Amino acid sequence: MALKSTIFKVDLQVADLDRGHFADYALTIARHPSEFLDRQIVDVN
Repeated sequence: MALKSTIFKVDLQVADLDRGHFADYALTIARHPSEFLDRQIVDVN
């Protein structure tokens, strides 16, 4: 049986004073078992 993806829920708060952008984002990210954590961090960036 194949391994399933791991689902992560992320709450991201952005505060950019220079641009006047303030926002909250609720993200759902899936990581396949063959992916490394470094790759997942790049997906969020």
